Amino acid sequence: MGNGFPLRSEPPRPSRPPRSGELVFDPAITQGPSGGGLGLASFLLGDVSFFNRTSSQVFDAGERQRRWFFYGQDTFRVTPKLTLNYGLRWEIYFPQSVTGKGKGGWVDLDTGLVNVAGYGGINLQGNVKNTFHNFAPRLGISGQLTPKTVLRMGYGRSFDLGVFGQLFGHTVTQNPPVLVVQSLNAPSITTPVFNLAQGPPAVGSCSASLTTGCFPVVPPSGQFPLPNEVVPSVTPRKLRVPTNDQWNVTIQRAMTPSMSLELTYVGDKATHAGVGNGIGTNPNQPTLVGFPSLSLDERKPFFRKFGWTQGIGNIGSDASNNYNAFQAKMEKRFTAAYAVLAHYTWAKGLGPDFDYYTIDPKLNYGVNDFDREHAIVVTNLLELPFGRGKRFLGNASRAIDRFVGDWGISGTATWYSGLPFSPSYSSCGADRDTGPCRPNVVGPIDIHPGNRDAYFTTTGGIPLAPHGEPGDTVGPWQRPAIATFGSAGRNSLRGPAFFQTDISVSKSFPLREEVSLQFRTDIFNVFNVVNLGIPETCVDCGNGGTITGTAGGQRQVMFALRLQF
Repeated sequence: MGNGFPLRSEPPRPSRPPRSGELVFDPAITQGPSGGGLGLASFLLGDVSFFNRTSSQVFDAGERQRRWFFYGQDTFRVTPKLTLNYGLRWEIYFPQSVTGKGKGGWVDLDTGLVNVAGYGGINLQGNVKNTFHNFAPRLGISGQLTPKTVLRMGYGRSFDLGVFGQLFGHTVTQNPPVLVVQSLNAPSITTPVFNLAQGPPAVGSCSASLTTGCFPVVPPSGQFPLPNEVVPSVTPRKLRVPTNDQWNVTIQRAMTPSMSLELTYVGDKATHAGVGNGIGTNPNQPTLVGFPSLSLDERKPFFRKFGWTQGIGNIGSDASNNYNAFQAKMEKRFTAAYAVLAHYTWAKGLGPDFDYYTIDPKLNYGVNDFDREHAIVVTNLLELPFGRGKRFLGNASRAIDRFVGDWGISGTATWYSGLPFSPSYSSCGADRDTGPCRPNVVGPIDIHPGNRDAYFTTTGGIPLAPHGEPGDTVGPWQRPAIATFGSAGRNSLRGPAFFQTDISVSKSFPLREEVSLQFRTDIFNVFNVVNLGIPETCVDCGNGGTITGTAGGQRQVMFALRLQF
């Protein structure tokens, strides 16, 4: 399982835990003084380090939402060579409402109270405030600089409907009093929440109390304290719509009558967005300050405030990320039957990760997990010159043309630079119990792209060995001091590059007017290139730097027959 503890800091998934329960066996329970441990060993002892499950008492709750959109645009031809296109879109998303009294709950992190729809002064929208400032301007400029050169520029803002509860659904109807997610968190990474021999505490209906894990009785005011160990979904008290701004500048040039070149700068910035590859954060994640003298619970912000030990799924839409790229495209038509299209992209996408985000949003800020710095794609299109009206066998009979004509071949060669990854080290479980696990960088990192057994080593090529104590150094890596995070950045290293060539062969058989039968063969990774995956990220483990997996598949052949009419 590796270092399983950070799972406790993840926000709850929109699909919710299974009703039968979800268990995690943390390796830290069986670790020694210097770290280590095995999840399998923890399982054999029956010591569960994290547990959650779902239970519900209302089965007909639903959400509704109104959305209004207004849009206007105009095109103004300033001169015969200059055109402006501009527009404005106004989008109004009303706060989601539930289908009846008691069929939704909104959690207020300022008060620790659950506000239940239809009770007291709480309306079916949970008294969430709306925003009417979602204006999205658009501007496009197209100008002919010379008879062979065109300049295009554009800017646009758009609003995202969001996913899994950012604006609608998967939140208030999955909170108490409708649904309860019971979450048991251990006070330390070496302490189990229960043993399999005893099993977890019950979760059920409570008639007179707010006992842990039970459904509370809703008072006439519609407000009650969120029970401990019940995981809520939290949304802003004022609607916050994910926003995306995009802009680009493009120069298109006809180099020759048969060749064109296009150069583009593309920018993109998201605000009020999700964090990392998800949408939520956990504002009750424990801070590292106070480790190891204080327990995990004592370092959780809402434990000190409300006595909560559970994680919180905060769908706050409060993060920002950006993307910038230079793109080049060249198209060359050699003959009427053969053309080449080539693309090159140099790009970087930056953003935060959800882990430790609410405590220090800069700690895990870096390139995105799927960022490819360089990308080259070359496509060849060839229509074979055989058959009626073609260079060869142009006078062939219709019977012969059915077999020799209308053959096409296309091929695509793709090259990507490596995906990013973060280095880790073997003893981080003994040095911290929350946040990222990364070492210090104290020297130049030596990368060997062609060596799958030692992708990175010490500067002198000496195999890596485990760090002994905090402060020990192995090559460019140093074990951080206890209760500190290493200086290595998130996604600061790059894995091996990716290369693949695909070929497609197609043949059309005309059956009658506007009806044809197409046979197609696609060969993926035609040269059967083995693309290496990300290496083992632990810099001082016995298999540190070893690549044991591949990216992409082996050669695949696919046949297809399609009737077109």
